[in-house]
Formats: sequence, C-alpha cells, structure tokens
Amino acid sequence: MNIGLSTGCFFPQETTEAVKRAGELGIKYIEIFFNTHSELGEDFLCNLKSIIDSYGMQVVSIHPYTSAIESFMFFSKHDYKLQDSIQIYEAYFKACNILGCRYVVLHGCLMTYDFMDMHRYCHNLNLLSRRAREYGVYISQENVYKFKCGYIKNLQEFVKYADKDVKFTFDIKQAIKSHQSIYKILELVKDRVSHVHVSDFTGRKHSLVPFTGSCDYDRFFKYIKENTKAEAALVELYSPMIESDSQLVQAVEKLQKYA
Repeated sequence: MNIGLSTGCFFPQETTEAVKRAGELGIKYIEIFFNTHSELGEDFLCNLKSIIDSYGMQVVSIHPYTSAIESFMFFSKHDYKLQDSIQIYEAYFKACNILGCRYVVLHGCLMTYDFMDMHRYCHNLNLLSRRAREYGVYISQENVYKFKCGYIKNLQEFVKYADKDVKFTFDIKQAIKSHQSIYKILELVKDRVSHVHVSDFTGRKHSLVPFTGSCDYDRFFKYIKENTKAEAALVELYSPMIESDSQLVQAVEKLQKYA
C-alpha cells in the first residue's frame, strides 16, 4: 500500500502550486483536487505532469471541481442532462490518461433528492462508469456525508446495483460526520475499495491530523490490508485543521509503517 496525501489539504491553493508543495514536502503519492475548468486543458495538464515527474510523484486519483453539482448533472429528475454531463466528465478521464492515474472520485447524489432511489442512482452511475472504462479509468464512489453513498442503508443497495467496475473511496472523516460505522461500511464495499482518505477523530470531532486523535490505525490498516485491495492511503484534511506542513510530513512518515 502506498502512503501519501491529497492536495485538498492545501485548498484553496492553486492546483499547480499545491502539487509543487506536495513534491517539496517529499510526498510521493497524491490525489489531485482540481479547482476550475481551465485546469483540464491539455497544456495545463502536460505542465502539471512535468512537475509531478520532476518530483518523482505518482497520481493515485483526481477529484473533480464539479463534485458539488453532480446531483444536478447526473441525478436530476431530468435525464436529458445525463448524456451531456457524461460527456463533460470525459475531460476528467482524459486528464487521468495524461497524469497516469486510474480513479476519478465521485460524490454522487445529495440525500435530499428523495426521488432518486438507489436503483435509478446506480443506473445513471453505471452509464458514467462505462464511459470512464472506455478511457481505462474507474469511477470511485466516496462516502460523503451529505450524499446518498455516505450511508449504510444506501450502500446496501449500491453494492447490489452498481457495476463491479465501480470502485470506492473510503474516507474516515466522512464516516464520522455521517455517524456511520467505519467497519460496517468497509464490510459492504471491501471488494471495491481503490484507496482510502486518512484523518483522525476524537468522539464527533473529525478531520484531525493523523495520530492526534483516537483512531486505532493498527486495527484500521489491518482490516484494509486483509480485506481490500486498496492501493493507497492518502492523508486528506480540511486545511483549517492543519497548523503546519511539518504536521503533514510527520503524519505521512508515521503512516509509512502500514505501507
């Protein structure tokens, strides 16, 4: 398992600068948060790839800047938008090809969309996933707390109806935010996990720097390594929770024992 971090830790820093910052810290495996559409242009991506290569880094996954509107794009009442939205996401699939990564993280559909049951949800998700596979890329569903797949009751249907090619990004802090059991979620999606987002927590306080809370990482990584094929564990925190870059470096170094 590879250990690294998400450039989301540096949000809202411009993406090129965030990637450089990760490289300067000695990070070797990253998830890239894109911030705007111009960053999906070929020139920008090729420049980004040259920076990544210069630091000897590898991109595990990318996180779309459009995550906040995926409900509107893929899961609305009006299916006439669906094919256009899938075509828009081809820009991310092409970005993966340039950057040498395989996973596009998806938030999915908001919990407030009551009309979107999980059977219909997965139908639309499968159409997106099948287009991604044409590019050699996988959609990796994340358990985000405001969204349907942040909850066990919906994940029970997700694993039934989603294509086997649909992967899963497990995020510790999102499970804490949604008051869901880490291990009950993992038990459901263990065959799909592509990578995990690592943070720490104490009670309901989440997004803490690893090893500053009460998370039992020995238990967590033992489960991940024995039951999933997760390729990477990436530190992902909300930037206000980070006091210094040295905290991130120390966290990544301590996590290396689980590599």
